[in-house]
Parts: sequence; C-alpha cells; structure tokens
Amino acid sequence: MIIYTVDMLDKYIGQKVKDPYGRVLGTLASLYSEVDGTVKAVEVVFGESVFKTIEIGRISISNGEIVIIPEWKHASSRVIEKLERARKRAKALEELYSKGEIPKHAYDEFKAKLSKDLDALKEEAKTAKELIRKRINEIEDQVVEIEKALTSLKMSYIAGEIGERGYKQAADILRSHRDRNIDEKNDAKKVLDLIGRLESADISTVELPKPATEAAAPPTATPQQGSGQNIVVELVGAEEAPA
Repeated sequence: MIIYTVDMLDKYIGQKVKDPYGRVLGTLASLYSEVDGTVKAVEVVFGESVFKTIEIGRISISNGEIVIIPEWKHASSRVIEKLERARKRAKALEELYSKGEIPKHAYDEFKAKLSKDLDALKEEAKTAKELIRKRINEIEDQVVEIEKALTSLKMSYIAGEIGERGYKQAADILRSHRDRNIDEKNDAKKVLDLIGRLESADISTVELPKPATEAAAPPTATPQQGSGQNIVVELVGAEEAPA
C-alpha cells in the first residue's frame, strides 16, 4: 500500500473525488495525519451535506484525481490477497513434506496453523461476500430506477412535451450513470466468483504419500558382486487447485 503524506495530498483538498468507475462522489474536505505527516484518513463531503471519514487504504491517485475505492472492493481485495497467500503456503508445505525436506512434526505443526488461519479467513470471506451481494442489490435497484426515468423521458420527448436539446442532455446523463452502474455490478460479480473459487480450493486437507525419508526400510538383501538394486520411490505431489 502506498504511504500518502500531507505534502502529497494537500493540493487535492477542495477538489472532486471519484470512484474507479468515473462517477463523481463528492469533494475532499480535509486530511487526518500523524505528526510525521503520514495521512491516516481523509474527510469527504458527499453531495452538499453528508460528511464521511474514509481510511487511507481506500484512497488512490489516478490521472491526477483522488479515487475512492468502494468498501466492498477494498474488503474483498484484502481477503483475496490472504486466500492466495494461504494457498501458496499450503502448496509449498505439501511439496516440502513430499520431498522429505521437513520432518513430520514440523509439517503437522505448520499445517495445523494453516488450517486455523483458513478458518479465520472463511469468516472474512463471508463478510466480504455479504458486502458484495449487498452492493449488487443496490446497483440493480439503481439501474431499475434509471431505466424507469429514461423511459419516462423518452415518452415525454416523443409526445412533444420536452425539447430535443433537454432530452439529449438528460438522456446522456442517465445512460452514463446506468452504464457505470453496470460496470461496477459486473466487476463485483467477478470478484465474488474469484473469492468463491479460492475458497473451494481444498488446500487445508491435501494429503500426500509418506515421504521417502520416513518410509520403512526395505528388507536387507544379500549383496551380489557385479549387480545392484535400484529402489524407485514415486512422490506424488498435490495438484494445485485452479485459481
């Protein structure tokens, strides 16, 4: 995460802030910083009367503008990062054990910890998914409202109740908002699907054959001069679940 300072953000105070889909959300009103100048949060005024403190982790700068990451997107990105890291660690642990590079007691200890971490991650993922579903429902309601307004606008225009200039301006605004809502909805659905796939990867219960270092010693055979016996131990690695 980028560390923002007062010197980096002071020029944006009083300017409009947007979301990743290009919608203007409000105005950057103030900064909350530490004595070293590190910004911990910002104050944003939404519309004309609603003030809200936004944690700095949800802030980014794009094309010279302040962008506020939606709450659902910020929460889900952290969950996805943790799930992917846990998945990689579990795979690495299984590979080390299958190759006999770590003892069983160490394998069992680290696997138990990973399983505990995954249980905690499931709760975080559940919260993130609830935020995403809630936002999808809100967007769907907004799209219905926009399409209703657009239908009424078209009807009034065709009936000759409003002029062409006003109709085109209003219709463009409504279509733009509808399209940006749909973009966010599609994005949210993709993130929801990704979290589901990462959760379904059964990385906490993968079992591998006993490593060669712990396999029972073969029966002692009488050595014969000029001949040898090759013992082949096949190590089967856990298949990595698709991301």
